[in-house]
Parts: sequence; structure tokens; C-alpha cells
Amino acid sequence: MNDCIFCKIIANEIPSYTVYEDADTKAFLDIFGATDGHTMVILKKHGETIHAYDAEELKKLWSTVQKVAAAVERAFDTTILSIGINHGEPAGVKHLHVHIMPRFEGDGGGIMQSLPGKKLTNKDFSGVAEKIKSKLE
Repeated sequence: MNDCIFCKIIANEIPSYTVYEDADTKAFLDIFGATDGHTMVILKKHGETIHAYDAEELKKLWSTVQKVAAAVERAFDTTILSIGINHGEPAGVKHLHVHIMPRFEGDGGGIMQSLPGKKLTNKDFSGVAEKIKSKLE
């Protein structure tokens, strides 16, 4: 994709601080990172969400996430990481990417559930579970 910043990084049109690369994936520092060592892991094949990839491609992505996460833990002497994706986020880069952020006791960060700033409003857990189950293919 011509206007994708991550595709430009893959093509070496834009420099990056690459920490890992293989035939299918690339991991590099987030220059707007939330923490020192905040790393992005991407598949080299362009796709906006997890739905753009097959199971084998996602397996390669998560294998690299696991490898890089272990290196980040060792590099920053921590066992606390926040790892996640922004799936379909309108303000984000339109190329699936996984964030790996080293965390530390007392760093002021929160758990994943604190990110949207909302509290769970629907306490009908069985109804919500059934709603999702009914849409599985």
C-alpha cells in the first residue's frame, strides 16, 4: 500500500530502529512510544485488521511477538509487559501491528481494561456471551 507508513518502513523508504526482522515479520521501536522500549511488531504483508490474514500468517506474527517480548523483558529487566493491538482504530496506522510495552511496578500505567475510559455497563454476561456465540462462523 503506497501511503502506509509501515509499508514504507518495510520497504526501507523510511528509517526505523529495527530490533528484529525475518522473511514475514518486522519489529521496530515506536518513535512515539509510551515507554522506553515500546516496540511494534508487524507482518510485512499489508493488512488493516486480523481479518486480512490467514491463521498461518497470524501464527508467524505471534511467534515474533513472543520472541521480541522475551527480549524486551531481558533488556529492561522486567516481567511486566502490556501487549496489544488497536483493531480498526480510526486514528491509528492502517496496518495491523502489535504493541509491546515494557512496564514496571508503580509506573502509573493501567491494565488493558482501563484504556477506553469506560466501565462495563451491561452486566448481562450470559446474554452478551450468547450474542457473540451466535455470530461465530
